[in-house]
This record gives sequence, C-alpha cells and structure tokens, in this order.
Amino acid sequence: MKAIIFILGVLFITTTSNAQKFDCASKITEYQELFKAKKIAESYNPWSDVRKNCPKETESVYTDGIEILQYKVDNAASAEDKEKLVRDLLKLYDQYNKNYPLTTPDFEVNKAMTLVANKIDAKEEIFNLLDSGFAKGSKNVTDANAIFTYFSMYCLKFNSGDKKITANSVLEKYTLVNTLLIQLQAAKPEKKEYKTAQRAINGMIKDVATCENLDAFYTKNYPDNQENADWITSALISLSGKCSTKSIFLTMAEKLYSVKATAQSANFMALGNLNQRKFPEAIKFYTESAELQTNPTEKAKIYYTLATGLLANDLPKSKESLNKALASDPKMGKAYLFLAQLYANSANDCGKTDFEKKAVYYLAIQTAQKAGVVEPRLKPTSDKAAKDFGAKSLTADEISKAKMNGKSLTIGCWINETITFSAK
Repeated sequence: MKAIIFILGVLFITTTSNAQKFDCASKITEYQELFKAKKIAESYNPWSDVRKNCPKETESVYTDGIEILQYKVDNAASAEDKEKLVRDLLKLYDQYNKNYPLTTPDFEVNKAMTLVANKIDAKEEIFNLLDSGFAKGSKNVTDANAIFTYFSMYCLKFNSGDKKITANSVLEKYTLVNTLLIQLQAAKPEKKEYKTAQRAINGMIKDVATCENLDAFYTKNYPDNQENADWITSALISLSGKCSTKSIFLTMAEKLYSVKATAQSANFMALGNLNQRKFPEAIKFYTESAELQTNPTEKAKIYYTLATGLLANDLPKSKESLNKALASDPKMGKAYLFLAQLYANSANDCGKTDFEKKAVYYLAIQTAQKAGVVEPRLKPTSDKAAKDFGAKSLTADEISKAKMNGKSLTIGCWINETITFSAK
C-alpha cells in the first residue's frame, strides 16, 4: 500500500513539475498573437506545444486549433500529407470533446463533415460518424449540409439494398431530419440553406413517402408521439397536400391546435377541415391563421387563398379578403387582377343602367392596371385584362355625352365603389 502511495506521489510531483516548467500562459499568448496576425503557419508550432502541454487551459486551444490545422490541410504538399493532417484534425475534435464535452455534443458530426469537406474517401466512416452523432444529439446539429449529407447517405444505403435499413426506418430518419430543419427554419428564417436542404430531402424520399406509407407510419407512431409537438408538426408538413385527406392528418392537426393556436396549427386545421368538406370550419381556421400570422407576405397569401377559393362565390367577403391581402402586401398584383375580374363579372348585376354597367368595366380597367403598377412583371397580364375590359367599357365619347367628365359615380351593390372619370 505504501508503495502505491509513493508511486502516486512521484507521478503527481512529476506532473506538477512539468506543468511548472512549461509556461502555458506565455505560450498561448505567443501562438495567439501570430494567429491573430494571420501568420497561421508560424502559429502552428507554439500552438502544438500548448495542445500537448495545456489541454485544459482554454477552449480557444481547440477553436483556434481547428482553423490552424485546416490551414495546414489546405496547404499540404501531397495527398498523403493532407490525409495525415486531416486525421490529426479528427484527433483534435476527440481531444476537444474529452476536455470540453458540454460544448461539443456534435463533435462526431463535425468529424464526419471534416472528412466530407476535405474530400477524404471514407464513406463508411463518414456514415458511421453521422449515424452516431445524430443518434446521440441531433438537436445540436445546425449544419444544413450535414443534415442533407446524412439523410442522402441513409437513402443511398436503403436504395442499394442494405438489409439493416427498411422503408420504415427511412421514414423515421426523414421525420427526424425534417423536424430538425423545421426548427432551424423557425429559429433562423434568414438562412435559406435550411429550406434548400428540406426541398432536396423531400425529393429524395418521394418514392418511399407515398400517402399509403406515410399514413401507415404516422398512424402507428402517433400514440407514442402525441405529446411531441415538433414530431406532430413534421408529420403534418409531410402529409400536407396530396396526403392531407388521410384521417390521421385531422387527428394530429386537432392535437397540435389544442396544444397551442398558432398561424401554422390553425392552417393545418383549415386544411384538415377543407379535405373533410367542412367548409365553414375551414373558412374559420384559415381566417384565424391569417390573423395570427406575423409575416405580412404569408398573411396576404392566406387572405388571397381564401378570396379566390372558399369565398370566391361570396363576393362581398371575397373583396374584403382581397383588400386584407393588399393591406398586408401592397405589391400583390394578382389580388388586383382577381378583384378586377370580380367587378367585370358583376357588371350586369350591379349596373342599373347601360351607362352604369359599362362604368363597372371602367372600374375593372382601373383596378387591373394597378396590378402592373405595384408588380411590374404582371404588366403584360394587366394590360391584356384592361384591353379585354375596354371592349365593354365606356368610351370617351360616351362619358362626354353623359356630361360626366371630371365627375364621380358611385356603384352600389356589393362593389360599393366610387368612380371618378377623367376630365376632358
């Protein structure tokens, strides 16, 4: 026992002595001054000394070291030297995680993407690192390319006949990465790469993600995930569109809405009710979705969808919804075009006299022309619409004969607009 204590004592003294001999603070200052001065090559040796002798002194040893080693990789003299340096960089990630585990939950994903970025031919190693990294801490992954790379490799294994990967497991991974991308888009809407990755992933899974497969998968797994709002959101997004007619869609939409009424959950409720042909309920939830929406452009889209769809035959409400769309997005030219067409379609119903009927077309021309003003790309369309309406509208001679130049005319009915004619 005394011998063991003696040995431990000697080791402690030796370690302490080595630490005292190596001045961590001055060496860190030395390499960091070179590093900050962009003298990356010169900073390598003093940094290497710090890495070896002061592994727990400061986290910057690793954050700086990643850049220093990557610089060495980029300037390697040969492919052999490059891979050797990349392997050292992977060891640095391991060392980083060993000494700072709380700040490096995604270190395996970073190792995998280091191999990818440096074009090291190690597909199986890359996949295993990603598979392990996502299994341990997918919530910590923020790299869109890593998410895309992992799922694409997973699909590739499935398509090549890997018996360990089934259609069901592909859908599980799809739900995982889709949920992650949804969360990242919500947190960082300015980063378009998340949307790009999501589109690419959706394209990869289209042969597996049939309505039948999705319906079976989500129906089976919903009971175990009914308290997981992120999982339900991902499932609803996956089913939206052609698969939203499945009964599981409305079931999950109702659950998500009951947790919290948001623009998104209300929109899911609207779509679910629409597919069940419950039109009053669909109108109610689309309206609520628009009211809860904070993005003006998205708000306008919902109001436009309402006006041109469910409310298209209710002319006063359709117009009201179009006006709300334009209030949210004044540059939505198509709203003016649809409103102009509504006016033209009602000329005979809302005009009491022949003059008034033609005046409604006059209003339709003015409304259509606004589309080309607020959204120049629509000018050819708005000009054509104005020309078509012009064939049935008042002529300058008719306005003059009616002594209406410079005067106004109010059209009642549901239109309820005042037209001011131009002076001679």
